[in-house]
Amino acid sequence: MSSHSLRHVVNIDADHAKVHRALTTPEGLAGWTMAEVSGDGDVGSKWVLKYGRGPTFHWEIVAHDADKVSWKCTEGPGDSVGTTATFHLGTEPRGRVQVTFDHAGWPHDGGNFAKCNSLWGAMLHHLRAYTEKGTVAPAHS
Repeated sequence: MSSHSLRHVVNIDADHAKVHRALTTPEGLAGWTMAEVSGDGDVGSKWVLKYGRGPTFHWEIVAHDADKVSWKCTEGPGDSVGTTATFHLGTEPRGRVQVTFDHAGWPHDGGNFAKCNSLWGAMLHHLRAYTEKGTVAPAHS
């Protein structure tokens, strides 16, 4: 069976620890996803991200260290269940935090694959705006 992945890269002019907190704490996630967030961020626990009139996602936290945060979708719309979202935090040559994002395990490249590609691209720019300037913007409206 074929597996498809989304990939995005964004460079963030913020402290590594601040970017990491935005990916691993309820307050941080709410700041850039603009979802109602529940969960504690511990490996093995779940995030529940509820987007008002939009979808609700349940993500099992499978990795959470200084340079990698990974979640597995356990509940969500369409083909999202079973996919894995991974954020790799590195440093680019100018010293900014480089977030390389992969959303892997899609069974095909149709349906929600294309929608999620667009949405994750926008959300990573929300992550950058939130961690650099404290700016928040809704992912779903």
